[in-house]
Formats: sequence, structure tokens, C-alpha cells
Amino acid sequence: MYTRCVTACLMGVVGLMLFIGPACSKKEIQATSGSKSSEQAMAKGGGQAASARPEPGISEQDLLKSRADNPSGEIKVAKVQPSDATGRLAEDMRREQAATAAAGLKDVYFAYDSWNITEQARQALSADAEWIKANPTILLKIEGHCDERGTQAYNLVLGEKRAKAVRNYLAELGVGSSRLAVVSYGKERPFCQEHDESCYQQNRRGHIVVRPK
Repeated sequence: MYTRCVTACLMGVVGLMLFIGPACSKKEIQATSGSKSSEQAMAKGGGQAASARPEPGISEQDLLKSRADNPSGEIKVAKVQPSDATGRLAEDMRREQAATAAAGLKDVYFAYDSWNITEQARQALSADAEWIKANPTILLKIEGHCDERGTQAYNLVLGEKRAKAVRNYLAELGVGSSRLAVVSYGKERPFCQEHDESCYQQNRRGHIVVRPK
């Protein structure tokens, strides 16, 4: 009788182990599979943080395109270089400054909130006109500038009136208006940075620039 009870107990224990074993193996396989899937997703997406928060300066469209072009998940970001247009603009400005300095053209200054050509301005423009007419192939740009007082919109209009006043007077002196372009910078490009009247006077100007060929 005792032997039968022991045998029955042993058979029960073996049966229980056979039942639990496959279940544990199945859970282990699922866990391993889930871990591998998670690792593959992290590798493909560059990590959860990378997919949720792309690097600054990279749009979602660029990110998706980079992933398509790089199946390994590696995202290559090219260094930002100045565009050709920016480089040309900087070079043109350097050439303008050099040519204007060589020409020795004089600036014209204005009274506060005015675009009238003063007697002193007429004398400066007369000298400028002689050089301009002696160099008939040269094209010029007349910049209108203002001091810092007033709104940006107001000063852009005032700067344009000052530039046009300089252009019109040069035309009266015999300079072809087709050679003279006009631009207003308002108060955006001050010549002097101080905040007093002597500095404001230097910023209320018409600046003649030799344009690069």
C-alpha cells in the first residue's frame, strides 16, 4: 500500500513538471522574441529618443529620407555650409566697399526728419557728379539711411526719400538716372552706434556706392 502511494506521488510530480516546462519555454521564447524585435526597432529607428525628438535642424521629412537611404539605421548629417548666394553676396559687398573707397565719393547728410538737399550736400554732390561723369561705365547705388529714432517702417520710407533726393540732384547735374539705383535701409545700418545728436547726424545720410561689374 505504501509503495503504491509513493509511486502515485512520483507520477504526479513528473506530470506537473512536464506541464510547466513547455509553458515556461513558451514564455521564454516570447520574451526573447520581444527583446529582439525591440532591439531591431531601436536599431532601425536610431533609438526611441531619436525617433521622438529629431536632432535640431533636421526636419521629419529629412529624417525619413535618411532612414530610407540608410537601411542600417545610421543617420548622416552633412555640415552646414554657406550657400553660393551668400558667398557671392559677401564678395560683392567687399568689392563695393573697395571700389567706393577708391572712388572717394562723399556722403550727403540730412537734417532731422528731412530729405532736403542742403547747400553743403550740393557741394558734395557736385564733386561726386564730376567723378561719375568721368567714369561713364560705372554703375552706382544710392543708399538712404536714418538715425535710430522712429519706427522701422517710417524710417524705411524716409530713407527712400533721401536716396531719391540724392539721385534726382545728381540727374540735374548731368548724371544719367539709369546708372543710379536706389535702396533704403532705414535705421538698420547705422554708421555710428552712439545715442546722441552728433552720432544721429552721421547716420542721417545718403551713401553713394560703386556697384561691382
